[in-house]
Amino acid sequence: MTQKEHFYTSNQFSSAGIEPFIGHAKQYLEGQRTTPVSKAPSIHQRDICFTFSDPLLEQLLRQPDSLSKPYEVALKFGFRGYSSGKSNGILLLRKQDSGLISAVDRLTVRDEEPIRENLSLEEGGLDALRKVKIVWHQPFGERIVGVYNTRKDRMHFLDFARY
Repeated sequence: MTQKEHFYTSNQFSSAGIEPFIGHAKQYLEGQRTTPVSKAPSIHQRDICFTFSDPLLEQLLRQPDSLSKPYEVALKFGFRGYSSGKSNGILLLRKQDSGLISAVDRLTVRDEEPIRENLSLEEGGLDALRKVKIVWHQPFGERIVGVYNTRKDRMHFLDFARY
């Protein structure tokens, strides 16, 4: 199992921006560091930890601006449960999010091994995961989608998806 480092928080983002996270992601993708993990607040009064898939980290290196705002929002607002409308942060998917749900289902198959590793899942644990999205002001309905292990307060974000 890949060792994880828990360094990235909203306070660190406020003081240093996304650059330290980008540096860690680059070193991770080159095999020089462990999986970059971030911590954010949760409605459950305890922090949640989250990671990004390798394709998202690769996109971060190519286009830092594409991930900077959703990453900042995830760190700042954290996990908020279900959306009550106009809420930024990490939210559970609803039945009406069918396009996003389809994307999560497809991406979960693509990334099954890293999901199992990053979320510390036992056999058959994929069915117990909740589907989540990062919501930020993005007028075209684009979101970052992922899966959430509620037992371990860990999330793994898979890729961008649209409604």
